[in-house]
Amino acid sequence: MNHDPPIILAKMEDEENHRVVYDKECKKLKDLTKKGAESSKIEVVSISIGRLLLRINVSVTSIDAISRRIDKLREEKLLPQLSELIKGLIRMWTFMAECHKKQLQKIMEAKSHVQVASCKITGDSGLRATMKLEMECLKWEKCFGDWINAQKSFVKFLNGWPIKCISQENEETCNGIAHFSPGRVGAPETFIVGKKWYQAVEKLSESQVSAAIHDFALSLHQLWEKQSEEQQQRVQADYLSRDYERRVRSFYEERGINYSNGTAASGLAGLDELEKNIGFMKKRLEKQRIIHVQAVKEVNAASNSLRSGMMSIFEALESFFLEGLKGYQQIRNPNKGGKVEW
Repeated sequence: MNHDPPIILAKMEDEENHRVVYDKECKKLKDLTKKGAESSKIEVVSISIGRLLLRINVSVTSIDAISRRIDKLREEKLLPQLSELIKGLIRMWTFMAECHKKQLQKIMEAKSHVQVASCKITGDSGLRATMKLEMECLKWEKCFGDWINAQKSFVKFLNGWPIKCISQENEETCNGIAHFSPGRVGAPETFIVGKKWYQAVEKLSESQVSAAIHDFALSLHQLWEKQSEEQQQRVQADYLSRDYERRVRSFYEERGINYSNGTAASGLAGLDELEKNIGFMKKRLEKQRIIHVQAVKEVNAASNSLRSGMMSIFEALESFFLEGLKGYQQIRNPNKGGKVEW
């Protein structure tokens, strides 16, 4: 049975070739008769025409028999498999819609916000974690688009194969021109299911989901930039703090005054001289600390915005899968009793 399509193609080519020769021989017979040619010549051409007609009839009979076998396979084998596949996809889309709905609910119920700058993550580990998450989101966006496009390509191919077998003329109705519909021309159920499936997936647009994921990845990149800036300001503040501490300590030690963790920086002899000599450095340190505190606030603000970004993703995903589920549920595949199977 798997060899039927190549066989029927070969039979159709043979029939076409025979018909071309047949037409030529018929024209030749007509010319000979018109010219009053000898009966022997006319008989030779007539015999040739008869043989060609017999071959054409054999080819047509073979084509019809193979076509019937293909039709039987399509309706008895392919159609039930398509039915099971579509019902399985309905279950999948239902599960995905419910899953993303629950994910959205959990995010909305979350009360606490993660303060990234307050986490015990130091050095480059926090930056690497944020960058890795950004890359994973961009990968997710691409894979999601590829997954949807793969489904669309499959259904487009599935619909395009049988649709070539029937006439696709638009019909004129009292309401204007009606676009081609396999159901109106009495096409087999497989063709109707393929057409409805194709229409369902073509209506789907993953643009909102892709945009939400991309925006979230952009937010992560902005967070990474804020983290990087905060880290630089923290390093600078730590450096100035240590340098200030070292100079204050050195100032007191040079004068033989005991110094303990900066406590001598108030109420001790020499304080005026200390402030005069290193006052500029102290102001610079205080300014840097203010800058660092602002950088911390910006990191925390950026991290707090991630929650709304995740909500947007799962809102888009839930909406997308509900819309897809609606399209799949509109596909109808009547069984032999005329009842809808789902």
